[in-house]
Amino acid sequence: MSEKKLVFKVSDVEGKIAHGGAATVRILIDEIGCGAKNFSLLVNTMTAGLNCNVTGAGHSHEEEHCLFGLSGSGGISVDGVKYDVGPNTAVFIPTCAMHYVWANEGQDFTYIIVYSPPGPEKAL
Repeated sequence: MSEKKLVFKVSDVEGKIAHGGAATVRILIDEIGCGAKNFSLLVNTMTAGLNCNVTGAGHSHEEEHCLFGLSGSGGISVDGVKYDVGPNTAVFIPTCAMHYVWANEGQDFTYIIVYSPPGPEKAL
């Protein structure tokens, strides 16, 4: 029986293009990669000046999740309320809340997403 990998570097994970080409998503921790059954952890980078509001109304997930800003600046709209987000800022997104993320002009916005339970990343 082989051991599951337990340590992951962002630089070692291949990015997947998502949100209509506006973001690069890196799945670091999930059930496939290491056996995590109760949450998943992703590092996303939204391209400067773009957003993931491809539907015009945002999107929602059955899973609650959180966002934590790492670098750059942008924001998130949660149920129509817009919040500025930058490094060292956490945001809770409740179950089924309509939301979308954006990056401000001039700089990419990189952030962590944690889904609990895991799920939305499986569609990538």
